[in-house]
Amino acid sequence: MSQKSHVLAESPAVDIAVLGAEVDELEEYIIAGEVYRTLRVVTPSGAQMVQMSGGDLLTRIFRLQGERERLPVEQRSQVKDLVLRAESTAYSLRTRFHDLLQREMKTRIDSLNWFLDDVMGDPKRARGEYPYEIRNRQRIDAIAAELGDDLSPALKSELHRVDERIRLIVRPADFVWDEGLAPIFPRERFWYLYTSP
Repeated sequence: MSQKSHVLAESPAVDIAVLGAEVDELEEYIIAGEVYRTLRVVTPSGAQMVQMSGGDLLTRIFRLQGERERLPVEQRSQVKDLVLRAESTAYSLRTRFHDLLQREMKTRIDSLNWFLDDVMGDPKRARGEYPYEIRNRQRIDAIAAELGDDLSPALKSELHRVDERIRLIVRPADFVWDEGLAPIFPRERFWYLYTSP
């Protein structure tokens, strides 16, 4: 089993089904104010239990928009409608949504720090777990892009520190996830997906 098998590309149909469920739930999710919510989603490949968060929703939107040109017209239309609904809901509850995203970003930074603490001095384990754990860093990127100027200076500083820690244990490598995702995540922006311990 290769390390890339940790993070496989979902089919657009599955991503659209999950995004639809998350968008349906988004207003209640934001109002409830809990960072994570478990959803049961019926997808073309069967029912899945999905851990919804603002960062996950933003990542699915990013991925689907990145695949836009390869999608059939019907799926493009579905994605466009879902994105518009998500943006409308997030905008109407912007302050609450951004507060929730800042809390999520903090938990994901903490999770990365725990991972880095755990694997220091154990390169084999670090290599095996890295593709899965680095998903937190990518979701942080999606959150930071949404927050823009609302991103707190304290979180910016924490992110800088965790990035420095990541850089200390990695070296350049091929894309660490399913190769089908590589065009959506260019090296210049997503440098941490092109490294390995």
